[in-house]
Amino acid sequence: MGLITIPKSKVTPVADPLLSSFAAEIDLVGRLTEEAEPIQKKIAELQLKLKPLAEAQSVLAEKIDQLEIDDDAELTERGVRYEVQIGARGKSRFIKDLALAKKFLGTETFMKVATITLKNVDDYLPLPQRNEVLDTKRTAHKQKLVKRVV
Repeated sequence: MGLITIPKSKVTPVADPLLSSFAAEIDLVGRLTEEAEPIQKKIAELQLKLKPLAEAQSVLAEKIDQLEIDDDAELTERGVRYEVQIGARGKSRFIKDLALAKKFLGTETFMKVATITLKNVDDYLPLPQRNEVLDTKRTAHKQKLVKRVV
């Protein structure tokens, strides 16, 4: 018994004058967005399942912080099924004298490495001074992808 093959006729797409010049990119993003939707839903569900863990870890950290032990002490606290090994406290550094740091670094170096956030400028400068200090540029266009109804 032989196989009969029927050749497929090739359909040439008709150019639609209403289509964008980057229709392929639009459709690719749309298709990938649809494919990603169930994955994003699953991630959201899994993050909800992790919330009790984060809350429990926070409560445990508070209990450990309340222990009256030396900063460099290392000890183990035991539960019925698990134990927690508590290490020495970490260290956090901060600048206590900014003027002295500027003096030691020199004004030029200090100005290169100093950090001022936009929130700092907004909080501490009145609008006329803010307008002198800040420059505003336009960002990329917002976009919203929706499925076409054809």
